[in-house]
Amino acid sequence: MLGMAGNVLANDWQYWSTWSATHPVSKKEQVSALTEIYFRGILSKDYVYDEYVTYGRKLGHGFSLLGQLYFESVKSADGKWNGTRSLVAGLSYAFEIPKAFAVKIEDRFFYRLSSPAEWDYHRPRLYLTRGIGPIILTLSDEMRIDLSGERADKFFRNRIYANLSTKISPSVMVGLGYLRQSDKIGGSWASFDGVQSLVTVNF
Repeated sequence: MLGMAGNVLANDWQYWSTWSATHPVSKKEQVSALTEIYFRGILSKDYVYDEYVTYGRKLGHGFSLLGQLYFESVKSADGKWNGTRSLVAGLSYAFEIPKAFAVKIEDRFFYRLSSPAEWDYHRPRLYLTRGIGPIILTLSDEMRIDLSGERADKFFRNRIYANLSTKISPSVMVGLGYLRQSDKIGGSWASFDGVQSLVTVNF
């Protein structure tokens, strides 16, 4: 996967590495941890580290709740690292379209604990998942909408993902995908493309 990503990164794409572990607490509950590292251009130019610790609970009839601790470190243009800590609350609804896709609609609301402490943004996301033999195809689209400041209620970021994943053992799944992020800057949209690798361990 890294070799494939390296060839693409020669065209100044980004590479995002995602690692996660999940553990079911009961039939309705699970806990998980996730780490993401974003690289610009080449693998030495890391600029974002994300960490999530998540508790999820199924409510029935397709609905689920989640709560998260979120830690983000971002490298600014002057080379300094800035950290943000947030509490996250979310709700999702899942259902099946027969002979087509499993669908999940999710929204998460981020409350920033770092100064100034306030509601930050929310992230509606749509997932479409389909099994193709041993391969799982996942398509998703995530919006980011501000909740405070001068651009409150403004749609300022969009991410599109297309991933293929498969199990390499009963507890380990690996995947490789494409992403496109678009950001609204100064009234216009700027975008970049990227390659994403995913490793998930269930225990």
